[in-house]
Amino acid sequence: MNFDYIIIGAGSAGAVLAARLSEDPEVSVLLLEAGGKDRHIFQLMPLVFQKVVASDSYNWKYETEPEPFMDGRRLPIPRGKTLGGSSSINALICMRGHRRDYDRFGEAGLEGWGYADVLPYFRRLESNWRGATPYHGGEGPIRVTPVDYPEMLLGPLCEAAKAMGIAQNDDPNGERQEGISRMEATIGDGRRSSTSRAYLYPALGRPNLTVRTGALTLRILIERGRAVGVEYLRDGQTLQARTSREVLLSAGSYNSPQILMLSGVGPADQLRAMGITPQHDLPGVGQNLSEHPNYVNVYPLREKAGLTGALRLDRATGFVARWFLRHDGLFASNGAAANIFLRSREGLDRPDMQLTPMTVAGGANLWFPGLTPAPLFCYSIRIGVMHPRSRGWVRLRSGDPRDKPRIQFNMYQAPEDMETMIRAVRTCRELFAQSPLREMIVGERLPGTQRTSDAQLAEAIRKDGNHRSHPVGTCTMGVGNDAVVDAQLRVRGIEGLRVVDASVLPEVPGGNTNLPSIMIGEKAADMIRGRKLPAAELS
Repeated sequence: MNFDYIIIGAGSAGAVLAARLSEDPEVSVLLLEAGGKDRHIFQLMPLVFQKVVASDSYNWKYETEPEPFMDGRRLPIPRGKTLGGSSSINALICMRGHRRDYDRFGEAGLEGWGYADVLPYFRRLESNWRGATPYHGGEGPIRVTPVDYPEMLLGPLCEAAKAMGIAQNDDPNGERQEGISRMEATIGDGRRSSTSRAYLYPALGRPNLTVRTGALTLRILIERGRAVGVEYLRDGQTLQARTSREVLLSAGSYNSPQILMLSGVGPADQLRAMGITPQHDLPGVGQNLSEHPNYVNVYPLREKAGLTGALRLDRATGFVARWFLRHDGLFASNGAAANIFLRSREGLDRPDMQLTPMTVAGGANLWFPGLTPAPLFCYSIRIGVMHPRSRGWVRLRSGDPRDKPRIQFNMYQAPEDMETMIRAVRTCRELFAQSPLREMIVGERLPGTQRTSDAQLAEAIRKDGNHRSHPVGTCTMGVGNDAVVDAQLRVRGIEGLRVVDASVLPEVPGGNTNLPSIMIGEKAADMIRGRKLPAAELS
């Protein structure tokens, strides 16, 4: 039970770490995953990811504390409970964020985290449908493909965007992000490209890699200020594994701070209140939680068009059969039509809102005439605030590792976040007031045309708004006293311990967080092995 490296968590970053570190046959790697293997029947079929999310076996199903600025609601939080983590249950949207997001990290003193530094790792992780370019990789593990089916009704969106003055953008992960672009997804040959399938599975035959699922980490073993191993629960037994080099914590933005605190690393007063003896007082652990707010505008369609028609029971059965036989067709898509990145006001250095249109209602189910209620044929548009100022926290519920952590977003605590969301909702309305969209819809169901004032829209957002499942920041990387890790991802004050996941990002990037998490895993593996890719040469 002695290993060179012990990795806690086989998610978007942890699976990458395990695969990359075990490339060296001279080192031994133990990967501990609290969830199970990714064996859900629909795990690889992109369009039905919500069926996987609904399963208690594949989703930790966390929730927030009552949110004080969202009418005291508890917001559900899906997180992957399986190999691949949330990359095995997410909506497969392929976005890195804006280049300024990363340049800000470098400007804050985090050497090696500017855009030119991280772009080579974004390139290395992907096999992009475009092939190798200055902004994309052509031979990486994660497959990236465009999503474009007639049912997406992308054409009318692009025409309306053009009428509104929104530019067409063929590559939002390229030179510029702003504009409307066709959806791209982490899909290859019609299958979900999760980190478990893309990175971990090809490495499982290596004799120096040991993977244990159903292994709940109880605590990191710390002796004389150094991480020396991990204690974990598996099959009812409490076991220990020791490391001669490092423990690498990749449990995500909720569980990484939870495990640090259970191990005695965190705000000392909070730890004592839970009956935990502090090993190192590190007040920033669990603080600085940043998450994208989300709201959905809904526009019913005049015609029975869009993805909803494909969910009629007989048609859906055909699409599912086609996918199992050929791994193609509509069910080989994630169902989203486009990404639209815009600035809600003048003077911003990067887009601050993201619109993601789909031609199906959220939570839509299979239907059949005469047997089920009539479905809603509609455009639904997920609207996100890209650079929220509100900050939340993660805390222990108790000293028992089996208890879920307490989570508070404090969403809309900063008034600027609500102001941005209101402007974004109005921007969405303006888009659907353009031809040909205005001729295709029957009014507005959400938030509803009766809501016109800022106060009325804020009320609707607090009542029905949610989040984008993009948490970061709870083990933040920095140079000040509130930082948990340094630019090499080493936990301050504890030797032999790093955090490698999205929790290290000081603020949430202006996009989706799966690709950034994979990039962190790639970059960290090189750090640990004492090497790095040359910085990109950018114009």
